[in-house]
Amino acid sequence: MIIFAHLVPKRQRTLSDSVPFAATEEPRVPRDQHMFSQTRKWRSCPPEQSLAIAFVRNARTFHAMAWPESDRSGVRSAYASAIAIELGLKAYLLHRGFSDDWNRIHLRHDLKKALRCARLAGLRELPDGLAELAAVLGPLYASGDLRSGAVEPELTVSPEAADRVISRFLDVVETAIRMEGGAGP
Repeated sequence: MIIFAHLVPKRQRTLSDSVPFAATEEPRVPRDQHMFSQTRKWRSCPPEQSLAIAFVRNARTFHAMAWPESDRSGVRSAYASAIAIELGLKAYLLHRGFSDDWNRIHLRHDLKKALRCARLAGLRELPDGLAELAAVLGPLYASGDLRSGAVEPELTVSPEAADRVISRFLDVVETAIRMEGGAGP
């Protein structure tokens, strides 16, 4: 019996040479159906238009929750604003062909990275102040500090200005999806 089956070329092995449940046995999934048999690129996936539209709608909802007339400051507003920005950026990326899985794995909750990817994917005419909001809120959002309420961010703009920036940003995303995809949110 060969204990180190990996040292013997496959064509010289016999069935009796293999050890049951060893790392050298053939995979039980057919080769063409194995998850690593095909190289997948994000461009090979069709744009997920309906999911992009849902993300924009959810972003609008979080934006409305972030800046109610009664409370225009605080951690709750910052947390909802970060979610609105994240959903808006990911909606655009979904529209451009990035999969939801790709966004989840590679971008996670990094607002600065998502903004950079969206710009590289063609998102233009972003409102002034969005990059600053992403820079302030991003690290706190990614670390979970905004969600827990442990830290109150020091915004570089007033709550009213942040409200306008996010609203204009979501307008830009909706317009881009509507113009490039045909169907609007």
